[in-house]
Amino acid sequence: MVWLGDIALSRKDLGLAESYARQAQMIDAGHPASHALLALVHEGRNDPARAEEELRTAIRLEPSYIPPYLLLARRYLAINRADDAIAQCQAALRFAPQRPGIRETLLLAYIQAGRIPEAITEAHALIKQRPRDPALHNTLGALYGRSGDPSQAAREFQEALRLDPKFSPAYLNLGDSYLVRNDRARALQSYLEAGRLTPMLAEAHRRAGDLYLADKRIDEALAAYTRALIADPKAVGALTNLARIYTEERRDLKQAVELAQRAESLAPRDWYVQDVLGWSLYESGKIDEAVPHLEEAKRLEPQAARARYHLGTAYLKQGMKSEAASELRAALSLAPNLPQRDAVERILSDLLP
Repeated sequence: MVWLGDIALSRKDLGLAESYARQAQMIDAGHPASHALLALVHEGRNDPARAEEELRTAIRLEPSYIPPYLLLARRYLAINRADDAIAQCQAALRFAPQRPGIRETLLLAYIQAGRIPEAITEAHALIKQRPRDPALHNTLGALYGRSGDPSQAAREFQEALRLDPKFSPAYLNLGDSYLVRNDRARALQSYLEAGRLTPMLAEAHRRAGDLYLADKRIDEALAAYTRALIADPKAVGALTNLARIYTEERRDLKQAVELAQRAESLAPRDWYVQDVLGWSLYESGKIDEAVPHLEEAKRLEPQAARARYHLGTAYLKQGMKSEAASELRAALSLAPNLPQRDAVERILSDLLP
C-alpha cells in the first residue's frame, strides 16, 4: 500500500496517496512508512504542522527508520532552521552512519548555519566515502575559501579539476581563489575556461567582464557581459556594469538607462544598481529623476564613496550647495584616492563662503 501511495504521490495525486496511506495504517497502525507517506501528502497540501506531526510519529514508532529524519531535516533547511536540521541528521547518523543522503544534508545544514569548521570536517568525511567526486572537492575548496585559507581552497579546486578537467564550477571557484591572492591573470584565465566549458555559466562571464572593466579593456568587457546576459538575461551584475559602460565609456545613454532599469527591477535594494541607474539618469539630463536613486544608493550603503560623489554632484546641479559640499567631503573622506579628487577639491574650494 505504501509503495502504491508513493506512485500516486509521484503523479501528484494526493487524494489517492492518502487513501493508500490510510489503508496501510488499517493493516498496521504502527507502520512508520505510512506516516512518512502521510507527511508528504500534508506537505503537498501546504500543511507543514500536520506533516511534522506525522514524521515525528514515524520516528517515535521506529527510531531507526531513517526517512523521517531526512524529511524533517530538509524541511527545516527550507525554512532556515539549520540547527534543527543538524539535530535530525545527527540523530539519523547514530543509526545509519553510512546511509547516503544523511551526511550530504548535514553538510548543507552546517553551511546554512555558518558553522564552517564543522562543514569542513563533514566534507572530509564525505570525501573518504567518495574520494573521486569532483563536486565534493569543489565544495571543500569553497569552504576553505570562506574560512580564509585561499591556498588550501585552490588545492581542492585543482584536485576537482584533476578528477574531472571539464568541471567548470571548480574553474569558477579557482578564479576566485586567485583573485583573493591578487593573481588577476590566473583569475581571468580560470573564469574564461569556466565560461568556455559551460557557456551558460553566466557568473563566469560576468566575473571575467569585471576584470576586463577594472583594467579598462572595454571591448572585452562588453563582450563578456553580453555572453553573461545570453546565458542569463537576469544577471544583475552584467546588466549593471553594461549600463555603467554605456554611461561612462561607450556613450549610449538610452541603452544605459534601459539596462539599469532592468537591473533595478531585479535588485532594487542593491546600492550599486541604484547608483548606476541614478548616474545614467543624471548623465541623460534627468537630474530630478536621478536624485532619488542616488539618495537610495547612499541610504543602502553610506560607506560607498562612489555613491556619495554622484549624489553630491547631482545636488550641486540642483543648486543645493550645502548638501552637495557635505556629500563631496564625505566621498573624499571615504576614498582619499578618489579618481575625481582634484575636480572635487576645486568644487569645494569654489563652494566656500
